[in-house]
Amino acid sequence: MNKYYFSLAVSMTVILVDQVSKFIVRSTIPLYSSVKVLPVLDFTHIRNPGVAFGMLKNLPDSIRLPFFVIVLVAALIVVIYIIKNTDHREKPIIFSLSLILGGAFGNSIDRFRLGYVTDFIDLHWFNYPGYHWPPFNISDSCITIGAISILLLGIFYNRSK
Repeated sequence: MNKYYFSLAVSMTVILVDQVSKFIVRSTIPLYSSVKVLPVLDFTHIRNPGVAFGMLKNLPDSIRLPFFVIVLVAALIVVIYIIKNTDHREKPIIFSLSLILGGAFGNSIDRFRLGYVTDFIDLHWFNYPGYHWPPFNISDSCITIGAISILLLGIFYNRSK
């Protein structure tokens, strides 16, 4: 499969799963309410106007929205440039970059359409106050997994050649 089609398929899958999951959360869980899924996992419906973990949420829209546009365009340019210069046989790198790309677009769709990102995956250690991770979503997960994968591939994959 062509590396661009592969990347597009992975990115579109991330966007689809992300948007469907957020739609379900917005449709079924009232804002700021939680549904217990596992002893260490709740689905908690929140709105995040900022970036990861609520950073930049207090910036005015006149600064925050242009910042998000610049970051999205820069990420798109960098990812496409790297994919263009990556051999088509380097599927793990292309896959990881595509996770990041899909995650960036998934969150951007919310951000530009709604003015916030829907977060809902709420991890905690049996509700102990000091052991609680800020809520996140599928796009955040894919961006994180993609970035960690690229880091690990950079450390281990190149050494094996």
